[in-house]
Amino acid sequence: MKIILSFLVFLIFSGCYNTTQPMKTINTTMPKGEFVKISKKESKSTFALAKLIADIDRGETIFTFPAKATTKGYLCNYSIMDGDVTYSGGKKYLGDWSTELGDIFYEELTRLGYNIAGDPKDLFNANASVSSAEYLIAGRVIKMTGNFCSDHDFWYALPTNKYSGEMSVTVEWSVLNTLTKNIVLNETITGYYKLEKPEKEGITTVFENAFAISSENFAKSIKLRNLAVGKKIVATNDNNSKENIKITQGKSQKEFDINNLRSNIVTIRIGQGHGSGFFIGNNGYLLTNAHVVGDSNSVQIITSSGMEIEGQVIRKSKSRDVALIKVPLKITNSLYLKFQIPDIASDVYAAGTPIDEALKTTVTKGIISNIRVDKTSGLKFIQADASISPGNSGGPLFDKSGNVIGISVAKYNTNSAEGLGLFIPLQDAFNSIKLQIE
Repeated sequence: MKIILSFLVFLIFSGCYNTTQPMKTINTTMPKGEFVKISKKESKSTFALAKLIADIDRGETIFTFPAKATTKGYLCNYSIMDGDVTYSGGKKYLGDWSTELGDIFYEELTRLGYNIAGDPKDLFNANASVSSAEYLIAGRVIKMTGNFCSDHDFWYALPTNKYSGEMSVTVEWSVLNTLTKNIVLNETITGYYKLEKPEKEGITTVFENAFAISSENFAKSIKLRNLAVGKKIVATNDNNSKENIKITQGKSQKEFDINNLRSNIVTIRIGQGHGSGFFIGNNGYLLTNAHVVGDSNSVQIITSSGMEIEGQVIRKSKSRDVALIKVPLKITNSLYLKFQIPDIASDVYAAGTPIDEALKTTVTKGIISNIRVDKTSGLKFIQADASISPGNSGGPLFDKSGNVIGISVAKYNTNSAEGLGLFIPLQDAFNSIKLQIE
């Protein structure tokens, strides 16, 4: 594979004199702490390489063919006029688990004991294993520096298309928890590699080996190892407010009746997308997911009657994926908020706006299947088989009496998964952004 050739701009060689100076390369970044290979006895989480991209500033020099080469070769760079190679700009896709760089990533991490989905030798089940991975890893190449020798023929001084050289590749690695949808780890790691003697596709060889070393040293991060063996990461409280907001309790219901509840369920429009939410109390407060509002300070609220009004995001917990919105409305028929989770197999109802805004106030019925606790973050989830889809995020989960017990947040998204929805318990949502019942 010639991956390096697909996203770098090469120079046109000519016979003018080359005065280019070598670039300063960066030494390999070594993670802190001593890494111990993960043993077979340790419980291992599953990782998958989701995406690799190049994201370097336009016009930045990424490697050179210097007048005085740093590696061996005959008549190095003899026919090169200007030895600077610059990046053409923009984000360029380099691959995922199924590409050659994915194979390199797989080899480096499995060698250190990690459970990596996407075995290149498994021709039938690799895709299914990737889709069910507990963590997704993405890599962003943010810097490259290198020096290369273009080897020339002894008799005719013509390029032999063989290269030697050195290169450092800096990758910003991110790890996503597929259950909580949170970025749980960021590491910036540099890999350096030097090829002394010229060879065919030498530039590709140097790049791939520098990438492999960055992958290896990322794998040696103690934080990544802790994720792999299931050690708990304490979620930070990212709500900066000190005072509790008091919410008025609604009137308890005898049975689930969507006609009595519909006015409290809303659609939240943000950019070109949307999510769901619901009123709590009677002073215009709304609950939804933090990932629904993103980084916005204001969002558009569409009520079940079709009224549109601007809402202000006033509190947010990314770690628990909860956001509080305020709108200038008074609610007369507020929902009853119940912190006790019903027993497994109890009937529940999920409501929201799946897929399209025209489907607002869609209701699905199911049962509580289990109570799940994410082993890394310690976060609790209500698992239910009430059907939810994209757009349902942030919508309420009701018990059989029409009381709110949770918030829609995610579902297992694999080809073989059915009825595996996840909901944030209402008590956890209140605690994360410091709400309390009046």
